[in-house]
Amino acid sequence: MRRLTGVVLVIAAMGLDFWLALGPSTEWDGAARVARFVVILSCLGVIGCGVRLVFPDKAEDQQARVTD
Repeated sequence: MRRLTGVVLVIAAMGLDFWLALGPSTEWDGAARVARFVVILSCLGVIGCGVRLVFPDKAEDQQARVTD
């Protein structure tokens, strides 16, 4: 379930990110342009979190094997 959630987050964030970067009008000015930039950066953060859900960090498991 965790991996499925991660995949869905990555796909949704990539779709929104591509649409904002390539799709809407470039005539946005002022606060709308700043808001678009913030959403694009947030999408990149969501993609990173989604990847962590799909591929969790296994450092704890490796340390347990080394100490045994």
